[in-house]
Amino acid sequence: MTSSTQRRVLIAIDGSRNADYAFEYYCKHIHYSTDTLFLFHFMDPVSMSSDLEESLRELYDIKEAYMDGLQRIFVSKASKYHINKDRLHFHFTCDPPEPGKAICSAAKNSESHLVIMGCRGLSKLKKALIGSVSDHVIRHAGVPVLTVPYAHHK
Repeated sequence: MTSSTQRRVLIAIDGSRNADYAFEYYCKHIHYSTDTLFLFHFMDPVSMSSDLEESLRELYDIKEAYMDGLQRIFVSKASKYHINKDRLHFHFTCDPPEPGKAICSAAKNSESHLVIMGCRGLSKLKKALIGSVSDHVIRHAGVPVLTVPYAHHK
């Protein structure tokens, strides 16, 4: 794919240093100026009883502030690499209830050509017991997936 080709890239972000590093890796090594970026964040759903209406409003306000903050952070990071903020699209969801399925669904809905995400580097035993989001996405996204392990710099 040449730099003149329009490409749609979904990058999974979650505020972790693994996701931040994956975004920076994209910016430094993969980015084309014609790319359209979909920055996707899965938020864990919260369930509360209906009699806690005030708490729900407060929680909603906190989540809104978090999403706004995350957007500002990534717009700032993108501008550092001269990525036009008009080419950034943010999507936050807490449905479906599993992050791997949500990322695959977002990749399909955005018609992405590539998914980029950080990975935590779970041991084989932990992967076998609890699975891994990146493994699920690799198997089910239907497009190439680049997993970027966090590089521990000293």
